[in-house]
Amino acid sequence: MTCPRCGREQPPGASGRFCVHCGRVLGGVRWVASTPDATRPRASAPRRAPYAGPPRYPSIPRWSLWPWAARPEPGGPDGPLAAPAPAAPADALRATAGLLRRLALTTALLCGVAALGEVFRYVLLLLSRDRALSGVLLGWSDAIVGIFGLLAPAAALATGAVFLRWLLQARGLAADASGTRPWRSTRMLLLGCVLPPLTLTVPGATLAEIEHAAAGFAADRRPTPSRPVLAWWAAWAVGVVLGVVTVVQGFGESTQALADGVVLHFWSDVVAVVVALLTVRVTAHLTELLAPVLRRTGRSYVVAG
Repeated sequence: MTCPRCGREQPPGASGRFCVHCGRVLGGVRWVASTPDATRPRASAPRRAPYAGPPRYPSIPRWSLWPWAARPEPGGPDGPLAAPAPAAPADALRATAGLLRRLALTTALLCGVAALGEVFRYVLLLLSRDRALSGVLLGWSDAIVGIFGLLAPAAALATGAVFLRWLLQARGLAADASGTRPWRSTRMLLLGCVLPPLTLTVPGATLAEIEHAAAGFAADRRPTPSRPVLAWWAAWAVGVVLGVVTVVQGFGESTQALADGVVLHFWSDVVAVVVALLTVRVTAHLTELLAPVLRRTGRSYVVAG
């Protein structure tokens, strides 16, 4: 070993921590601490079993921190592995009405923006009669009409599907409340809601029949639709006729046909906004008749109007 201070090597027989020539502490000497079991052989880690997938339960677990008043009995019907109780028809109807309301408002918003895009395009058509148009304006017009021309029909289809679901649920509740059964089958109702010219009468008549049964009128009495139902029925019929005319007009290729198509698309979007808003109104009206919400006031419950 060489001394780090004087650089001289230590004699072969010398042993110690200090240099025999200058007395400096020799480098390379270090203390090593070891645990008592360092010399024992280490046990091999247990081998993990292969992944067998997520755990499976007979029903959806309802694990949570239960309030003490609502804590279920360990072996009772509301235990952690008990099957969830099915939703009541009235609760299902209110849930569908809430979803329908959100979709209808979204459809109204998208159709409103699409109508503004058609107004913008028509203004550009008027300006193009005696001047050249900017490419930026044309690009914005095509983008607005193209994007919202796809989003609005998609939202309208989703709203229509949920509306049919709500219509079937409301019809069943109305039949149970009045002790009667609908004379239209489910297939006939669905076809009447999507196929012209049946779609002009079947949806509105079904709403009138639901309102008639939910109000508790006699089964042999002719239904008299209320203002919400009549307003929705009229707007729906105008929208169906205007939609058919717009589709037929779209086959024209002349300049005037294109201009007329812009106007028809604008009015179709406006009527779609009106139908969507009236759908929210009429479904809320009939849902309150069929499945009223009970609000607590003091010690009693009253029907929320």
